[in-house]
Order: sequence, then C-alpha cells, then structure tokens
Amino acid sequence: MTTVDATWTRPRLRAGIVLGPGQWRGEKLVHHVKDPETGWFYRIGPREHFLLSRMDGSRTLDDLAAEYAAAFRRRLGPENWQQLFGMLHQRQLLDGATDPAALARLTSAAAEGAARSRRGPLSARLPLADPDRLFDRLLPRLAPLFSWWFVVPALLAVLAVAGYVATHLPELAGVVGRGDRPLAAILASVVITWLIVLLHECAHGLTCRHFGGRGTEIGVMWRFPLLAPYCKVDDIVLFTPRRRVATAFAGVFVSMLALVPFAAVRIWGTPGGALYDLAGTMLLFGTATAALNLVPFLRLDGYYMLSHALNLADLRADTYRFYGRLLRRGPGAVRAYRPRDRVVYALYGLTSLVFAVTVLTLLVRYWYGTLADWLGPGWAVAVLVAEALVLAALAGHLARRRAGAVRTDAGRAGGADAGGDRADGDRAGGDRAERQPRDR
Repeated sequence: MTTVDATWTRPRLRAGIVLGPGQWRGEKLVHHVKDPETGWFYRIGPREHFLLSRMDGSRTLDDLAAEYAAAFRRRLGPENWQQLFGMLHQRQLLDGATDPAALARLTSAAAEGAARSRRGPLSARLPLADPDRLFDRLLPRLAPLFSWWFVVPALLAVLAVAGYVATHLPELAGVVGRGDRPLAAILASVVITWLIVLLHECAHGLTCRHFGGRGTEIGVMWRFPLLAPYCKVDDIVLFTPRRRVATAFAGVFVSMLALVPFAAVRIWGTPGGALYDLAGTMLLFGTATAALNLVPFLRLDGYYMLSHALNLADLRADTYRFYGRLLRRGPGAVRAYRPRDRVVYALYGLTSLVFAVTVLTLLVRYWYGTLADWLGPGWAVAVLVAEALVLAALAGHLARRRAGAVRTDAGRAGGADAGGDRADGDRAGGDRAERQPRDR
C-alpha cells in the first residue's frame, strides 16, 4: 500500500497536532486544535474531535465510521467524509497529504494575523523574545515550587500578607499620601513594581510550560493608559479547566508572594527609615493591584480564572450574546443553553451591570467634584458631556472595527459552521479557525 493510499484509508494527523478538551461557547461545546508548525488554532465541534482524536493511522474509515455510529447513533455518509477531509486538506492537518506551499501560506497568514493584533490606538504589543528556551532551563530548577509542599505554605503566607495590609490600611495609606517622599523612593517603587509585574507574567509562562504548553512570546504591552510586560500563553486552551485556572492564578500568586519580604520589613524593621516607607508603599500598591487583578468583571486574571473554572470559552462575550438573544427573541431563543449556563450568564450579566454602574457613578462624581473646584459647576457639566460624547464615538468606532475584523477572520477561516450532512444533520466538517493571542 502506498503512502497516499494509507493517508486516505487509514488517516493519521500530522505529528505535533494537539487536540484540546471541550469548552462551552454559548450553547455549543467546542474543542481547540493546535497546529504548532503553522501557528494556527482551530475550533471544532465534539463530533469532529471524536473522529480526529482517533486518526492515528491504526483505524480504517470503516473502523472510524463504526465507532462514530456507536457513540452518536448516527451514520457518516460520503458527503460527511468529503467535508471532513476537505477541512483537513484545507488546514493541512493530515500526515502524508501536505503541500509545502499551502503550509507556507497558512504560516504567513497566522503571522499576519498576530501582527495585526499587536497594533491599535488603545492596545498594542511589542514582542521582545521567545521565552521557551529560558523556561526550559528554569523549570527543572523550579520544579519543587509546583509541589503542594511549597504551594500550600506559600499560599498561607500570601493570605497573611493580605491580612496584614487589611488591618494596617490607614497606616499604609498615610505613608503613600505623604507629600514629602523623595524622588529616589518614588523611582525605586516604580522599578520594583515593574519587576514584580515581569515576575507575574513569567509565572504565567512557566506554569503553562510546566503543564506542557508553550509561552510563545514575551514583551511589552501598551494598554491605555498603562505600559507593562506581557507573556502569551495561547496553549492554555489545550489544558483541563483545573490547569487553566492554575495558569491564570499563577501571576497573582507570585505577585503577592513577592510582597512577603516587604511585609517582613514592616513588621520587624525600624519605623521611619526609607526602606520602611518603601515597604509600606509596595504593600499597599501591590495588594491593591492583585485585588484588581482578581475582579471578575475586568478582563484580567480573575475574569479568566472564573471563565476557566466554569469551563466557558469567553464568559463576557457569551453573556452579551445570551442577553442579545434573550432581549430580541425571548426565552425560547436561549432554551438550547444548558440550564447551568443560563443561570451563569444571567447572573454574570446583572452583576457586571451593577459593577459598571457603581464604578461609573463614583468616577463621575469624583471627576465632577474636581472639575467644579477648578472651573465651576457649569463648566464641569460641559466638560463631562463633551467627554461622554468623545468616549461614545470612540467606543462606536472600536465596535465597528472589531466587527469588521471578525467578518474578515470568519471569511478567511471558511465560515463558522463548515459542513453538515443534509440527510441526518450531523456535522463532519471543520468549525472556524482562530489565531487569537492570549495575554496573561
């Protein structure tokens, strides 16, 4: 039997192709497929995942069809196989049936998509290095840090630091609020904060590598109005929910652990010294930053931890989609969602709204008071209205731009639901492709 014949009679995925576990995206269960050679991640349904996970070269098409029929009580017809193999050929996923030119085009398209995602008026990234080699050298030495013998005591130390900050909050706030702090102390706190953020990002990458993934990129990210390090951990979608939560939590965990020496200085150090005051500043800002990171209504670590714990692909986006269907077409439009997910999306949407309104009210009230002191009540109202109009126009522009980008990606990927057997309704084609960076 020739190689070409074996490719189609006993199909085998290319070496290195990785299939991820299922995640819920709205009412659908999706799996991610990683092609490390081209840099693409693809989303497929559970039935495609069932077939691809068994394409190891040991099963014939009849074997696959029999296992599929036993699992789903459905048959696969010629159209199903044609759609499935069409998707595999389009994505160059089959061993023995690859075209170097097609692989080069896919690799180039992935690189172009990643480059486009790095540029934006309010968010941009400057990649500096591929940290994989560094992580591979560090992991053997840091392996004990991933054991429960270290994690549990370290977590207790982190909780102790948080408790200390909570019980000494007025004292620490007084240190930061003083206006006589020397410039050297301010610069030192900024540099140390940056180093802690860098450790935070490296913790995401190292944890991802510990679980078998890769940290593909590390660099500096501009996210208005902040400039900070970042680390891409795309492979997190290939982990189990528990490992995804651990990877997302690693950053905050290390950030708080880095504050332990500063807590020791405050507890046992000599009051009044420069180091004593610096420790108070780092404790206050470090703990506040960690707490902000854990807020599940911001797209930070806490949000991703909640999404991963619930095994949902994108909690915020799917909540918007859920409420859009519910408000436009009524309860019947969301009946296909799992009962648990209907409750999750409903509660998350309501609590997000309460959080946003509360924060916006506090900000407007504070800003109005500041402007009124500077310019008077009338001009304060005028400035607020003008700012609201500018922000609304900017939000509309960004929404239109994002919608256009989604349409372009969907067209380039070949559509969201590629395939479907008209006889029995089974889907044996591929789902849409994606190349989305996941920064932590």
